[in-house]
Amino acid sequence: MKKKLIIALAILTAIAVGVFYFLTKGNIGTQYNTAEVEKGEIERYVEEEGRVSSKEIRSYYGNSAKRIESVNVELGDYVEEGQLLLKYEDNLDIEIQKVKKQIEALEATYNEALSGADFESINSAKIEISRIRSSIELAEENRNRIEELYNNEAATESELEQAESNLEQLRSSLALAQNNYSQLVKGLSENIKNKYEAEIDVLLLTLESLEKQKEDSMVYSDIKGIITELNTFEGDVPSAGMKVLEVQNQSEKILVVDFMAEYALSIEPGMKAEVNDRDLGIQINNLKVEKIQPKAFTVYSELGVEENRQNIEINLPGDSKNLPVGLILKAKVMVEESREALFIPKEAVYERDMKEYVEVLEDGEPIEKEIVIGITDGNRIEVKEGLEQGEKVIVNYEEN
Repeated sequence: MKKKLIIALAILTAIAVGVFYFLTKGNIGTQYNTAEVEKGEIERYVEEEGRVSSKEIRSYYGNSAKRIESVNVELGDYVEEGQLLLKYEDNLDIEIQKVKKQIEALEATYNEALSGADFESINSAKIEISRIRSSIELAEENRNRIEELYNNEAATESELEQAESNLEQLRSSLALAQNNYSQLVKGLSENIKNKYEAEIDVLLLTLESLEKQKEDSMVYSDIKGIITELNTFEGDVPSAGMKVLEVQNQSEKILVVDFMAEYALSIEPGMKAEVNDRDLGIQINNLKVEKIQPKAFTVYSELGVEENRQNIEINLPGDSKNLPVGLILKAKVMVEESREALFIPKEAVYERDMKEYVEVLEDGEPIEKEIVIGITDGNRIEVKEGLEQGEKVIVNYEEN
């Protein structure tokens, strides 16, 4: 009896040792959830919200020096190019009238000083001088031509002498005509003449300056569009740099999207884009990136984290003119065209020492492999190196 008991205890001990061994060394009951390395199409997008804007925007600012006399438009009005938007107060009308009267007085004095002159004879003398000068130019050309022919023995000496004689006669006629003109205007001193003309010129410049100031007190629209901002009123004195008016051209719209700088750096003009805003039910396909704005900027997120961002402009089709400016829409840009790639689930990848690894099931045993990953597409990740299609990667373990 004692012998049977010893044998039974030995058997139980052996079983216990075996169970302990398998539990600690044999990994009994381990199951692997695996996924096959698959080949598929991949394309990479970056997505962000953008604001509908116009290609043509004109902003008008206050100068803190003048009061608004009248506002000729209202928010939402359509305006034409050159249409008056608003007018500042000015007191220039009286000053302009005063200068005009001074000019009239000087002109009257000037004309009186010239009253003794025979204007018809003076004009005739000027015309004669101009005629003779033209004849001299032709005579010089003729003399030079005959002189060249004479040097080449193609003209006679008498022909050359005749040409020179004609030229000298015309020069003498010019001297007489100029003397005649001087006699006609000798009643008016050249200094007095210059004095009157200079004074009139000064007044004309003053008048031009005053009219320019008056023109500057009126604000006209540079473009055809709609009033999208109106921040002033009659009697207001807007401070310098304050935007009082904004006009946007509604015929050509764009979507301005501010991406994180790390994403914006991968975007180039001409890349495909689309608007896909399910909340608003707006889907616009076949768009393209039109421009990368050159200046980046810094903002703070809702959590107070500083972010570097950069605006990109996406063209909008002509039928988007009904989209109001300022509307926020979700947009995405394809930064990498569709191509074939190998994929595995993201949860199969783990990192160690700045490298990525997976475990592959080979002959029922897990084997660790280092891999090189690419872009992430939803819940899957691209494998560039380290795996082949059809291999099974361990996603997780299940212990029974």
